[in-house]
Amino acid sequence: MAESESAPDDEPADEATDAFAALTLKERIAVATAQDPTKAMAVLVLFLFALAFFVALVLAFPGVAVLFVLGTLVLAGLAVAGYVFLTRVEN
Repeated sequence: MAESESAPDDEPADEATDAFAALTLKERIAVATAQDPTKAMAVLVLFLFALAFFVALVLAFPGVAVLFVLGTLVLAGLAVAGYVFLTRVEN
């Protein structure tokens, strides 16, 4: 009897998932911000705090800051290359 009963809640969840999957990254950020603005403001404050520390690092130790930036660019390049590779392997 449980097998013959279909859960009507499954269809709206699938539709909501499909609608969310169709959103772009900017639209997903907007939805997340609208749902929890306190968390969005906390992330923004932490980002600005980190940016202030990075500016202080650049002003105090420019050589170290250059190494950090180059390391970050190398890691970002590896992440993009890995994403592209995995996307092509999946298809």
